Amino acid sequence: MKKIIVFILCAVITLSFTACSNNSPSKDSTQKQTTGDNAQIPNPFVDCKTIADANKIAGFTVVTPKTLPTGYSQDTIRAIKDDLVEIIYVKGENKISFRQGKDSKDISGDYNEYKESNTLTIGSLQVTIKGDNGKVNLAVWTDGDYAYAISSEGLDNNTISDMITSMKSDADDNVQIPNPFIDCATMADAKKTAGFTLTVPSKMPKGYVQELIQATENDMVQVFYKNGEKEILIRKTKGTEDISGDYNEYKENNTITVGSLKVSTKGNDGKINTATWVDGEYTYSITANLGETGLDATTINEMVSDIH
Repeated sequence: MKKIIVFILCAVITLSFTACSNNSPSKDSTQKQTTGDNAQIPNPFVDCKTIADANKIAGFTVVTPKTLPTGYSQDTIRAIKDDLVEIIYVKGENKISFRQGKDSKDISGDYNEYKESNTLTIGSLQVTIKGDNGKVNLAVWTDGDYAYAISSEGLDNNTISDMITSMKSDADDNVQIPNPFIDCATMADAKKTAGFTLTVPSKMPKGYVQELIQATENDMVQVFYKNGEKEILIRKTKGTEDISGDYNEYKENNTITVGSLKVSTKGNDGKINTATWVDGEYTYSITANLGETGLDATTINEMVSDIH
């Protein structure tokens, strides 16, 4: 009897060990799981030497900004087959990413949350902009055929507008997004378009005559004056940003006081090429002969005094 009991106990113990062994994960299955966790999806982007190469991969002709903020230059071109082109522009550590893709959704790849979200009207385009503290970190839009995105560390509205307005195909420089500015016969017409008026100087520097009045819908008024090849541009819009559109670098940057206004000026050799200031809810700018000899401080002072 004792032998039978011992035999039964041994059999039970053996079965118990077998069951435990079958329930334990094998070394191979654990290794496979670890390998699976470390697996990464291949990068779909292909680096390209030229935009033409990117066009071939993506299957369409990319339309790139021809106007960039000062100091930025093209650094990287890459594409996803039959899908998307990305061009990265750099200035030191700062980067701007431009994307165009065969889609109608947000292709930016920027999933950050921003405090500010607005819509800019640029020609016939409705551009969604997002950012913080008055700066644009992301702009996305579609033209009906393609989706576009510009992402950066933070640009002002006018820089974004200038970039989008300047977009052209490398294959055809005549292809361009419509100019958002509307020609106006009178300042009254400009007021109807922009929603406010611009009072210009009663007296301009010698030889300068008014050539053109333009406005953008509920946004800006600008007036051009010409003297041969020389040009003066006066702008006004709501806000506090620099709206001059002048991205040149100057040796001299100063602040002058005109009445109660603090006017920021930029230029070379004692001459002023750009003057910007804020008065109440509006911001203003004067740009003169960009890249050439500017105006003297007395002339700028007199002009600023008359503008409102």
